[in-house]
Amino acid sequence: MNYTSSSSKFNSFALETVLASSLGAEADAMQGDFLILPGNHGFKQTGLPRVLTRVSKKAAAPEPYLYIEGIPRQLIENDEDEVICPECGARMYKNGWLTTRLKDIPCGKIPTVLGVTGRRHHCPYCRCDIQTRLEFKAAEHLITQRAALYAEDLLRLGLTLKDVTEITGLGINVVKDIDKKRLAQLYTVNGDGKTLIKPERQATKLGVDEFLLHEGRKFATIIIDLDTGHVLWLSHGKKKQCVYDFIEHAGMEFMQQVKCVASDMNSDYVEAFQDQCPWIKVVYDHFHIVQSLNQKVISEVRKDEQRRLIKEGRKEEAKALKGTKYILMTKAETRTKHDNPPQNKRKRRKSNDKVICIFDRPAKPQKQKDIEALYKKLISENQRLFTCDLVKEKLDSAYKTSNTAKMRTQIDEIIAVCESTENKHFLWFARLLKNHLDGIINHAEFNVSTGKVEGTNAMIKNLRRRHFGLPDDDYFFLKVFDASRQKSHKNN
Repeated sequence: MNYTSSSSKFNSFALETVLASSLGAEADAMQGDFLILPGNHGFKQTGLPRVLTRVSKKAAAPEPYLYIEGIPRQLIENDEDEVICPECGARMYKNGWLTTRLKDIPCGKIPTVLGVTGRRHHCPYCRCDIQTRLEFKAAEHLITQRAALYAEDLLRLGLTLKDVTEITGLGINVVKDIDKKRLAQLYTVNGDGKTLIKPERQATKLGVDEFLLHEGRKFATIIIDLDTGHVLWLSHGKKKQCVYDFIEHAGMEFMQQVKCVASDMNSDYVEAFQDQCPWIKVVYDHFHIVQSLNQKVISEVRKDEQRRLIKEGRKEEAKALKGTKYILMTKAETRTKHDNPPQNKRKRRKSNDKVICIFDRPAKPQKQKDIEALYKKLISENQRLFTCDLVKEKLDSAYKTSNTAKMRTQIDEIIAVCESTENKHFLWFARLLKNHLDGIINHAEFNVSTGKVEGTNAMIKNLRRRHFGLPDDDYFFLKVFDASRQKSHKNN
């Protein structure tokens, strides 16, 4: 088995396996000789590998692993040299041997452990002890450097902590520490894991939103570059301070080039951007405006009309409104696509062709009713529903224009129509449009939305689901930063 790491300071690491004879059928015995050349720089193998077993609480049966004995190469070359105490500068004396077990990259599916025996030295004056330094040992963990690099490369490919643990045989906390250190090198200043790096490129359009971080309504704020989709900032909470911290982190030189920010109707975010950067124009998301119209106006008006018809004894007409909620919310293009689906261009199977199915196929659904005709009938029989259709189509037309003055005129017409009805639901929507008029009209100039932010939120949910939860928030935020840049890494 050969393994080469492009991120290593060494050109290659080779694990060459030579089998003089195969393993026997018995799990606890080895037939013949089994020789491995580990390829760890600075490690000298002193004996033939042995297959040992260890008992684990998680495993039902003892787990086999490959044990290789050896010593540091520098011990062979410098065993007779004098060792000076780093504390007092006195000469140290040999004080026996110490065997350290280091996990190495596995041999196939069998975990490999190196038993490295080194000298211990004792200072008779300051009573300190030191042992032979292992050049091939990874820092902070009892594993080899190439095992850490192997795990790092697997994590770079997008494998989860659990997957890398099963492949390498390392502990899940060790793999997590390796990954966190890797991400800190990429996204923190000097790899210290404390200060986040500045945005890599100048962004002109930003998106801001919140997402649920933990149960109990604990939220986090996310700010992304709408052009690239890269996450630029993550912080706990969803208040103004989150935006203030981002502006301070990015710097005014960066913020002066930002033209607009897409947001939902969270007033804290909007006020924070307008307070610190008044030149940035806020664009309220199109989806949230349409969602408010559907849920707070159309749906409520339909319910009111049902109750009114039942109260007047017109039960059949009230029954006709049942199940029409989503039909009343759809646009004209959607209804047309539903009633006239595209023709299937695939080659159809002949009637005499026999198809063998292991599982029963469900019966083909019957053709649904003509929703366009049903929709026209509903709005023709009800004045309030006709008004809903008028407002919905005008709003859709307003968001298709790229002229700011024209869009303002169309929004003013919608407000006038809503106010003329004197219905509480339409009046509520008119106030919503008035209070957010400038942010709605800015859509004509910039044509941006929080769609990429919502997609990033979905990616965050999927990331947490794949990893079965990541309780360490700092590590989780670094994983989100890395996941938003995966396409850039692959292209490079």
